[in-house]
Amino acid sequence: MIHEEEQRRADSLDEASELASLLPSPEERPRHRLHRENLSVSSTTSTISSVFAPQFVPQPQKKAAVTNILYFITFIASYAGGFVDLPFTRLVEDLICHDYYDVKRSSEPIDESLCKEDSIQKQLAYVLAVQSTLFSIVAFVAAFPWGFAADKIGRKPIVAVAMAGMFLGAAMEIAVVYWSNVFPITAIWASSASQLVGGGNGVLIAVVLSMIADATTEEERAIAFLRTHVASLCGNLLSPSLAGFVMERAGPWVPPFIGFGLYFLGGILFFFLPETRTRKDSLLQESHEEDLPSPDDSPLSQIFGQFLNSLSILTSPSLILLLLAALCSMPVMDSTLGFLNQFVSKRYEIKIAQTGYVQSTYGVASIVMTLFILPWISALLIHPATPARYRAKDEQYRDLFLARWSYVILFIGAVTLGLSPTLGGFVLGLILMAVGSGFGSLSKSLMSIYVDPAHRSRLFSLVGMVEVLGSVFSQPLLAGLFSLGLRWHGVWIGLPYLGLAALIALSGSLLLFVRIPPPKSISRSTSTAGTIGTGHDIV
Repeated sequence: MIHEEEQRRADSLDEASELASLLPSPEERPRHRLHRENLSVSSTTSTISSVFAPQFVPQPQKKAAVTNILYFITFIASYAGGFVDLPFTRLVEDLICHDYYDVKRSSEPIDESLCKEDSIQKQLAYVLAVQSTLFSIVAFVAAFPWGFAADKIGRKPIVAVAMAGMFLGAAMEIAVVYWSNVFPITAIWASSASQLVGGGNGVLIAVVLSMIADATTEEERAIAFLRTHVASLCGNLLSPSLAGFVMERAGPWVPPFIGFGLYFLGGILFFFLPETRTRKDSLLQESHEEDLPSPDDSPLSQIFGQFLNSLSILTSPSLILLLLAALCSMPVMDSTLGFLNQFVSKRYEIKIAQTGYVQSTYGVASIVMTLFILPWISALLIHPATPARYRAKDEQYRDLFLARWSYVILFIGAVTLGLSPTLGGFVLGLILMAVGSGFGSLSKSLMSIYVDPAHRSRLFSLVGMVEVLGSVFSQPLLAGLFSLGLRWHGVWIGLPYLGLAALIALSGSLLLFVRIPPPKSISRSTSTAGTIGTGHDIV
């Protein structure tokens, strides 16, 4: 038992050392390494949390205070997004509406009910889809060099630059709209270049997740990441209701400046955090140095080499299937965030400001599902008192069972969203989508059993890259189907969500072929974790 406990702690150290901090402490020589995630941590988060590979694991004295501040920063940064995105959609719609009616842009806003013409909505969907795609591409490209810079300079300076870049991007968007008599509406696409400054939201989340990994043990980490996800979810999905409330009473120009203030607050809070990274013993350091790229290699060569090394873990067909299923994550998220505002406003003829209340319904339902219902069901499925007929064999089989049913419920929810003729039916579909919202976390939990702990950060780097690829085609897919549905009229206006249902069905069907590895394989992958060097992994 003592030997097993020591081995478990060694495994925990190896895993945490790769998920933890981004760079050495000032007295250490810099290493070459990278990583990524997103505040919408949405996820999960996503998506570039694997761009920075940590080497050393700190144990902060006040780790509870550190993690609580990080949760709050995640919430604030996510909450700020709702105050910018919702009014921005309305402001862009108004500009397109002015062009459609050939009215001077500097004049008063046009009655929103006059801006629901199909041609206006098609152009709005096109402009926002291109912008979203450009943001995803630029953020993906920028994450790697900024991850390398974080390895050289330090995490706090890079966070400051990343937050400055996010603020710059939002300011560029609002500036184009404000000086619409000077800039064409397509000039908002240039705001995607702001992601080159600091790597944007993905790099910021990568640092937050790394610091949380620093400040928690292996047993605490899953709960800590779940709380981070919930904090991001609360911010992303609750802020639209308050932003809509402010828009209805003060107009669309006030909420963006509230969002700017919240970004600033989040940046200030970060500098109150202590350094979470400490130096580890020389044996661990030497084990990492063995796998480091040659110092003579160029940064690009090192980054590319790390990416190729990450692909080496894809030895299980089931793991590959789970990775392919992750392509569905971003379309599901986008369909319940920015795109939802335009769709609901057009189909049910309500103001964009009022769509924030609809969006927050999904947020509340998702939070209840994530914090209460899903943990309760998970515990019930493996509880000894549960009848054998309904009891899962172990945690892995339970997660696979829940993941499959989550996709089924997501499919039903998406179909309901696409076919519902009333707003009440649409809200019911959102609640069903919320019930299935745990599909991403369950899939990631399943992925982790196919690799040893020392290489799980490498795995999640690939997950993040797959999710970024999903975000590249997500908005264009929804916008294209929306335009096609407007052309066909009638029930076909729900085509974006019917297309999403088809994608969910395709992704969910892949899980039917996933097989849980034998228990011995799972044990072996854990027990060998301490023998594998991880110094050059892309986290």
